[in-house]
Amino acid sequence: QYQAPAIRIMAVHAMHVVPVGGVVPHMHTTIAPVASPSVAAATAASVLRVRPQQAHQDRASWPRVRSLSPAEPIVPALAVATSAALFVGRMAYNSRIATRRCRGGALARRATSPKVAVIGAGPGGLAVALALRKETGLDDVTVFERAPELRPAVGGGLQLHAGAALLEDLGVRLREWRGSLCRIRSRSVDGSELLRLDLRDLVQDLRPFTDSLLLEDGQLASSTVMRDALLDAMVAELPEDTIRFGRQLVSANLVPEGDRVSCRFTGEASPLEFDLVVAADGICSQARQTVTGEEEDTAPRYTGLRIQYGVREAGGRPEGCEEEAHQWFGEGVYALTATYGGLEGKLFEMIAVVFRDDQPIVENADWDAAEVRESCLQRLREAGHGREVLDVAEGCTRFFELGVCERPVAATSWHKGRLVLLGDSAHAMPPFLGQGANQAVQDAVCLSRWLKSVNFA
Repeated sequence: QYQAPAIRIMAVHAMHVVPVGGVVPHMHTTIAPVASPSVAAATAASVLRVRPQQAHQDRASWPRVRSLSPAEPIVPALAVATSAALFVGRMAYNSRIATRRCRGGALARRATSPKVAVIGAGPGGLAVALALRKETGLDDVTVFERAPELRPAVGGGLQLHAGAALLEDLGVRLREWRGSLCRIRSRSVDGSELLRLDLRDLVQDLRPFTDSLLLEDGQLASSTVMRDALLDAMVAELPEDTIRFGRQLVSANLVPEGDRVSCRFTGEASPLEFDLVVAADGICSQARQTVTGEEEDTAPRYTGLRIQYGVREAGGRPEGCEEEAHQWFGEGVYALTATYGGLEGKLFEMIAVVFRDDQPIVENADWDAAEVRESCLQRLREAGHGREVLDVAEGCTRFFELGVCERPVAATSWHKGRLVLLGDSAHAMPPFLGQGANQAVQDAVCLSRWLKSVNFA
């Protein structure tokens, strides 16, 4: 996406994106471990036995992926291009070998579309199911989800930026019901203003680097959406029988003979084989160990940060701030309030309260909402938060609490054979600014475009 003569080198560590030095004189300069799109193309070229110079000359045809934000060329967005290039390059090379082995040199073609399994029906899994159909032209794509159904009124709200523009490109009609995010205000609990950011002005000032944050008609893509409504809108664009519920992945193993993956699921009497498996099964990915060979000591680690969420129908925030996200900083307690588009076109408000608790707590999806509510309100009052924050929190009808975990980025490889990781299973991110959801959507589109470039369908 970056066409400027220089980009920042970034490194991801824990929850932060930190500049660690220098600029790249030209986009085709190779600097490890950060990969540029041209490095990815050169990698694919080496696997496909194409001269790198030729790949560089043909860069106008390279797949493009939107960046998460105008100021952050996030490493995973670039690194996924390299991993995808290696992945699809190897598949293309194997395809050439198989063709040479055909009798009479006849071209071997599949009678049907390759069989693809996607593990997980979260934003990343549904995005890759959509992208594989639209971008890659695959017809036989099945999503396996461990939950018995996608239930409404589960989860909180998400911020989508470049991810919203990509989903619109994939046919997801967000504009019909999304909340618009145009401004961000940050204040301390005493009312002192720390930041006032107009996203539309920022996007215009930094063009062309921010074109990925614009929709086709020039509107700002940045959106606020409830998670259940987002999943509902994505499912609506998939064939009715795409998702198989109540299917938790037990194991994923490469088939010794042939480019296939064998998967065992709960609810299935025998293993199922696929030509491609995309594991979008989150930070606790069952498929990750097969890909990376990691031991248990790389399991998700609790960071000591916890988040309490409260959700209510719109009406508790000051009038006129529907397109603004408000951040409040108190002593040891951070609060975010915003308005989100939800199911049936309704608007909802959410408060997210972040605090530190170093004592590990066993996570439980069935938190007592009344207990979380009282704990949240007490914490906000003790930290000195004002009426704007308390009005939202006191009116919330649904509360839940989660711990923030981290896991090392799978740095060596994000695929093994025809099994590839996507989203948090490869590079887990904390739930701030919608980083995880935006990045997973970008991963999905990037992978699908690379598969299209080698005619995988």
